[in-house]
Amino acid sequence: MYLVIGSTGFIGRHLVKELAAKHPGQVRALVRPGKQTVLTGIPGVETVEGDVTDRASLDKAVSGVDTLFHFAAITGNIKNTNNIYWKVNVEGTRNIVAAAEKAGVRRIILGGGLGTVEGKEGSYMRTRWLMEEAARKSNLAWTILQPSILFGEGSEFFEAQARIMKILPVAALIGGGKARFQPVFVDDVVKAAILSAEREDKIGKTIELGGPEYYTYTELVNLILRAIHKKRLKLPLPLWVMSINATLFSVLPKPPFTPAMVELFSFDNVTPDPQIIEHEFGFKPASLKPYLAEHGIKA
Repeated sequence: MYLVIGSTGFIGRHLVKELAAKHPGQVRALVRPGKQTVLTGIPGVETVEGDVTDRASLDKAVSGVDTLFHFAAITGNIKNTNNIYWKVNVEGTRNIVAAAEKAGVRRIILGGGLGTVEGKEGSYMRTRWLMEEAARKSNLAWTILQPSILFGEGSEFFEAQARIMKILPVAALIGGGKARFQPVFVDDVVKAAILSAEREDKIGKTIELGGPEYYTYTELVNLILRAIHKKRLKLPLPLWVMSINATLFSVLPKPPFTPAMVELFSFDNVTPDPQIIEHEFGFKPASLKPYLAEHGIKA
């Protein structure tokens, strides 16, 4: 039995679909109450209601499970309401690990993020680090995948920025637009996750994932504008200015920019090896430009 936690998220719902196609009747998805409809239409999937902050629901979900996929982290574009980064990323992952160890789960594939470091106390990055540490220090056979920014239908990075660019007359170049990224296709991350679960040589490894090309943020802004058929004046903004803006935006229910996102623009989000997926898993990942040319960006 395979259990997907974070099954209704961007990676999770793609993962559930692929696992169900490959292992029909052997896939279980943990869903929060009211979220089952996200997985409607995927045959061969058992759903169980629960939440990573509810240990009792996790005990039920992991019963009889051999391999667990944990992709339920709160991402940096989400507002840190009621300390949700800590509650989900850290406490939630510790709950998952404890429930899995108790139930005799063998493998855990955890979705982290590229560039994760220990970070400062109280930072978003610290919660990502402690989430990964919970897996590393467990008794489970673990593999941690650290993807760069994701593209594909439903990608919050690309779709949220496209929405902002459609509304505003200026496109902000965060941090001057110099930070580099290595966009990776969501289906390629899913494929890597499934292969990781099948291969013993991936146990105990933290594997960075990125697509075949590097892009500066300025280059990504240009690609997004082209995809949505807009022209905008591009305004370089230092990170300290964006930090102030993010603090001001925090009063909004769904801010367009958060302090956590400022953290994520403070370093290059790339792997040392542009062929990392091919070298680790033996297949060539999709490129961003052909995808955008065919599918565009829904915003």
